[in-house]
Amino acid sequence: MGKKRVWYIPMIIILFIFLLLTVALVGRNIALNQSSSDQKLEMLMKEDFQKENEQNDAVKQGEQCLYLWDSRDESSQLFHEQMPQILQDMRVDYTETDAAAGETVIFENYETVILGYTDYQTNSEQLLALADWTEAGGQLLIAQVPTAGSMYSWMSRKMGVVSTGVTYYEVSEFQVLDDLLLTGEEKVYSVSHPFASSIAVTLSDTCQVHMVTADDQKIPLVWETSMGKGHVAVVNLGHYDKEYRGIYAAAYSLLGDYCLWPVINSSAFYLDGVPFPLPSGENEYITAQYGENMDIYTFYVREWMNDLMEFSRRYDIPLTGTLQENNDGDVDPPYSSAASSNRYEYFISLLLETGGEVGLYGYNQQPLCVPGDNLKPANPEGYEGDYERDLGLMYWETARNMEKSLQEVIRFQKEIDQEQEMQVYTPPYGIISQSGISSLKNAAPQIRAVAGWYIDSGYALGQEFGVDEDGMIYTPRITSGSYVGDDQRLKAVSELTMHYVSTHAISPQDVVNPDAGAEEGWDGMLKTLEDYENWLESAAPGLRRHSGSETAAAVQRYDYLEIRNSATQQGLELTLGNFQDEAWLMLRFNQWEPDLEKGVEGGTLEQLSGNLYLLEAEQERITIHRKAES
Repeated sequence: MGKKRVWYIPMIIILFIFLLLTVALVGRNIALNQSSSDQKLEMLMKEDFQKENEQNDAVKQGEQCLYLWDSRDESSQLFHEQMPQILQDMRVDYTETDAAAGETVIFENYETVILGYTDYQTNSEQLLALADWTEAGGQLLIAQVPTAGSMYSWMSRKMGVVSTGVTYYEVSEFQVLDDLLLTGEEKVYSVSHPFASSIAVTLSDTCQVHMVTADDQKIPLVWETSMGKGHVAVVNLGHYDKEYRGIYAAAYSLLGDYCLWPVINSSAFYLDGVPFPLPSGENEYITAQYGENMDIYTFYVREWMNDLMEFSRRYDIPLTGTLQENNDGDVDPPYSSAASSNRYEYFISLLLETGGEVGLYGYNQQPLCVPGDNLKPANPEGYEGDYERDLGLMYWETARNMEKSLQEVIRFQKEIDQEQEMQVYTPPYGIISQSGISSLKNAAPQIRAVAGWYIDSGYALGQEFGVDEDGMIYTPRITSGSYVGDDQRLKAVSELTMHYVSTHAISPQDVVNPDAGAEEGWDGMLKTLEDYENWLESAAPGLRRHSGSETAAAVQRYDYLEIRNSATQQGLELTLGNFQDEAWLMLRFNQWEPDLEKGVEGGTLEQLSGNLYLLEAEQERITIHRKAES
């Protein structure tokens, strides 16, 4: 009898594995049937938009904005790295003028002016002319914190300032008082790397204050006021990094009777390097929470992935995993696989069950870079400046080797699942070079989108949402990590306001990495993810939940969109160039309200908060009716 029991045990194990795989395959087929029945947003060919471009040469309008900066001014140089991109993304037709060139500016040629330098004394003659233009009816954004001096004292009174401090004030947190930004119920946000950057001012009662310091002083940071017949908006923050773009975009939107700009309306959630070769053994952070009997392999299969599936169901989040074939650091050919296809099938079926998809992470964890790229960190502090020594990573010897590794992982994925096509690439550690992009285009033409990081991080250079000349779509991740701290919220709220987009990435390595919050334990990490999603639902309840390729499709439509608008006595007329099947725009109505009872011709208008609205365009010509004044 003992021998029979021994014979039965492996048979039972085999049957159990067979049952598990059967369930996975059934789940995969159900997921495929569900996804085929749901209408998904698909990426289009770049030629579709080019044809539209030829038919819509008339959509561009005259330059409406002048951006003044000063190349002699260090703060102005920093701000110059952000403001032109903000204006381009908002589709503002603008001219920029460097005050250092000494050219005469004719302000009457413009509707709005952005003052983007801090030295009022050196540019006093230009400032006097600017003040006269504003008081005659111009719209002015004072975007930078000025240096003290007699010209600032004179100008400050026109900005609504009653009294001003003699030193700069450190802003560690700010509080949003109204609908300036899309914040939801949470109104206080932390400032990364605070320093003495703003001026302590007291304002007149004529000013409308939108943002203050979140302390007892309540120093005004963003306000607007009348200036003669004109209008001025002021940003007294003094931080000019990329994560603050949404604040400056929102401040610009306070000018004029209304302001509109295109947005993406998409959120995506990525599992970087999943599916992946599951490690064996134990880890102290896992056993600390689950006990000595919980090994790493079992944790990822039984706890981590199951929790993420429940997380996905609770918040209706499609999970986009990006496949990693091997765990080795091999960069030399030949490239082969030691991975279990059964395990990969199981994970892919779970991703599909959420409405998500599988994308590409790589043959292993080595970024797509060759020695000739000579990578350097965006911020050299804390680095030697040597990519391989600093990160313990390796260059691929040649671009051809990179391409062979890509071809191998694509072969492996097709061996697992012929029906799924990987379309999105997430670079390991967010690092990718131009040679890596070229190798992707050559060896993996089915990859239509690259999702790196939005903000510079070490050797990973930040990307912009957009499309390059070859049609590659860039969908950078704004926030990341299984442990989501308060510092992430600032980036998130800025991009919700600027692009109405949210992209977040986590890695299975977070759970065992103390630098990523492993000491909090997986339960603690998951709690911060849930808190973050609760906040996101509060701040942007209508934000669409997408897979990675759908977010790329939304970015594609956003990037190609062209806008012409004109105000009439009845309301607002819009003409959209490169309109395909959908477009989304944010609108702020400063001087009049839309008539929601009459509705919108050619689209749907939804009030997000206060005077901020979201427009879904259903055709290329749209009419928004103006509500009659009571």
